[in-house]
Amino acid sequence: MINFRDAKYVISVPSYKMRPINGFKELAVFGKSNVGKSTLINLLTGQKLAFSSKQAGKTKLLNYFLIDKSFYLVDTPGYGFTTYGSKEDLSFGDMMETYFENPQLAACFLLIDSRHEPGKDDLEFLSFLESQSVPFYLIFTKSDQAKQSDIARCKKFVLERKAKNVLFSGKGLKAEELRALFARALKE
Repeated sequence: MINFRDAKYVISVPSYKMRPINGFKELAVFGKSNVGKSTLINLLTGQKLAFSSKQAGKTKLLNYFLIDKSFYLVDTPGYGFTTYGSKEDLSFGDMMETYFENPQLAACFLLIDSRHEPGKDDLEFLSFLESQSVPFYLIFTKSDQAKQSDIARCKKFVLERKAKNVLFSGKGLKAEELRALFARALKE
């Protein structure tokens, strides 16, 4: 049983090649800026570990959190709109392409805001994930704030993409459900 509450920040790096070298697997969290990556990490760990901001584009590096002294949870910069402009968008692309060369990467979690139609950036990143050999999971965030028609659209999207590992998150999501999904990802 993984103790997700045994979590601590370790390091922020611009490239996976600068990550801690100890052989631990990594689970990475991806999504647009302001989709709820930090909030999800904080729910998962039961503490305010990752900084969440209302302003998009605050995370610029790969942030490594050691969980239960057995694996890393990696918070990645958001893609899409940032207050810093296209230079950061290009560096995000470079950072992510090399990140997928990382032999310790066990699984990815792509977060998409359920209140909005998946954008061009979401679709491009999802296609990129589908082309990789790393398992990935879709998490539709903010589903508690979405209309029924938004949820129906998301479910249709899931069916059309034939996505298997999907979770809808919001204020009603229990940390145990989220932890079970991450624990399963480590085992696969």
